[in-house]
Amino acid sequence: MAPFAMRVDRAAADPVTQVASYPMDPGAWQLGPHVDWIPETSEPLRFARYEGMPDGAMTVSPGIAVSRQARFSSGTIDFDIKPLAYDDTGIIFRRHGEDAGEMVYLRANPDCPAADDCIQYAPITHQRMQWDTYSNYQGQAPINPAGWNHVHLVVAGEKLTVTVNHAADPTLVVPRLQGTTTEGGIAFKGPAIYANLVIRPGPASALPDVHEGVPAADTVMTWLAATPSALPVDRPVGAADIPASRSWHAIAAEQTGLVNLSRNFNVRRLSVGWLKTTITAGTAMHRVLRIGWARQITVFLNGKAVFAGDNPYRPEDRRLSPNGRLEADNASVPIALRQGANDIVLAVGNTWLGADGHIKPTAYGWGAEARLEELRQ
Repeated sequence: MAPFAMRVDRAAADPVTQVASYPMDPGAWQLGPHVDWIPETSEPLRFARYEGMPDGAMTVSPGIAVSRQARFSSGTIDFDIKPLAYDDTGIIFRRHGEDAGEMVYLRANPDCPAADDCIQYAPITHQRMQWDTYSNYQGQAPINPAGWNHVHLVVAGEKLTVTVNHAADPTLVVPRLQGTTTEGGIAFKGPAIYANLVIRPGPASALPDVHEGVPAADTVMTWLAATPSALPVDRPVGAADIPASRSWHAIAAEQTGLVNLSRNFNVRRLSVGWLKTTITAGTAMHRVLRIGWARQITVFLNGKAVFAGDNPYRPEDRRLSPNGRLEADNASVPIALRQGANDIVLAVGNTWLGADGHIKPTAYGWGAEARLEELRQ
């Protein structure tokens, strides 16, 4: 299948304020630097001219290609992509160097479009690409895993829709972008071939019908956080590690209840993040604490550890549902609340086991969420 060619005149000096197509040639793109989630590569970007690609095509091996000129805030982005592997191949927009941006990518699974992870949105903050904490922003997509695909993004302020291969309805809807940037550059991640990049700036109010859902009942939305501490190397996290009372400060939960430690703390070492909430019970009662986390967690109730768990991505047979991602159903913990105030503290580790077998701080998501439910008989 040939790519879906889309030709408009190149922009003048300021591509932010008018429609622009960006040529796929060495003068317009450069190989981006390696970070933990972007493979290091010595393979250069390759450029070619083909029928149906008036501005050329660019092959990106594992790594990223960074536009030397393109800038984007709100509007539309169109491009064609031919994935070269089952990987996270796609676009990073509103990019601020390696540190921050918004990413939409395809997983060219031979089972697409039936697989529920063919397309995903993930924010990038502090060089962490947080695919594993946003499983609510992935889904099925009409992807041709071995051929060309057309991707159409509409970005309006904090809202995003993505349509793949001219589908009648958006393939992916993101009611609120979770990154920290509102404007920035453009990059493509390989391994894939890219062509026909067209950017049309537009208003930040172009998607009025995209709405956020409401959090699940009994979602814990009020949290305090303390500065992450070094992960103990020779023992489990214990009650003695809980920060002093003066160390805590308010931290915002997202609409789903997720507290995103990757966004709030720029940590480069193996660490424990700390979250606390207080539940006031009119009488002694039993409840179930449903928790989701990435990547390790210890739950303390009134200073006593009541649960410890791991949610690893490797080895594969130890992944918690859904497939090693953070969701509130990762674990259910029965707890006994006393009458009056009850402090629940979550100690959340950021340890990641790499494909090379080495332990390191995660380059992906780090955080937790919780719901407090009645105990069902």
